[in-house]
Amino acid sequence: MAGAKLDYDRILVTGAAGYLGKLVRGSLRGRVPHVRLTDIAPMAPAVGGEELYPCDLADAAGITRALEGVDAVVHLGASLNVDNWQQTLSINIAGTYNVFDAARRAGARRVVYASSHHAVGMYPTSQQIGIDVPMRPDSLYGLSKCFGEDLARYCWDKFGLEAVCLRIGSAKPAAVERREYATWLSEPDFERLLLASLSAPSVGFSVVYGMSDNGEVWWDNAGAAHLGFQPFDKAVPPAGGIPAAPDYPLQGGKRAAHGMLEGDARLGAKR
Repeated sequence: MAGAKLDYDRILVTGAAGYLGKLVRGSLRGRVPHVRLTDIAPMAPAVGGEELYPCDLADAAGITRALEGVDAVVHLGASLNVDNWQQTLSINIAGTYNVFDAARRAGARRVVYASSHHAVGMYPTSQQIGIDVPMRPDSLYGLSKCFGEDLARYCWDKFGLEAVCLRIGSAKPAAVERREYATWLSEPDFERLLLASLSAPSVGFSVVYGMSDNGEVWWDNAGAAHLGFQPFDKAVPPAGGIPAAPDYPLQGGKRAAHGMLEGDARLGAKR
């Protein structure tokens, strides 16, 4: 998607080897003079204006070096595990702290943080929620995203580091599961969301749901209108239509269901 240049000299992208990282690389290409890419996984060779900087998010000193001369950060790097506490702690929590702390010390202007709808995944699918509802994580992964959002708010309130937290839905080429006809985020709409988050004149601390213009709506994005994000794509049902019943009664789907006690077992758990 060709478009105007962004008002940054150098942007750091964490998690650059992943699915979204590859999309971000394409979106920033030609828009920013310098893009620094970091991941522990192998990354495709650098092209014009790109710089590869392999680094573990848990390496605070390495992340500090990665932030040198950086104006903005797109922080995608994370472990996607459901219930591995050590990975969650070292990568998603300590790693995210390292990124935000290094960004504010380096004088970066803005962080675009890949949060997740799993930060609110325990809400029922029957309830529409906005950006201002209390967080209800559905997994350790979701819990780590709550930490990231609170950290972003802290860094804005305390140090003036702007942040946009993207509660990304189901980012994939096409909707497959029943719930994804509400949560799907197309690749072009992800790019629109990314560019809006980077180019909006002033964002302070902002939260926005990352979803396309789907027919079924669980999330109200009205509170994020100041970003100027407008989705255009829509999840298209198969020829036979969308199944009548949701796959899961909770918005987090499989992650919400994983390990959850039900009925008497849940009510009878020791307290």
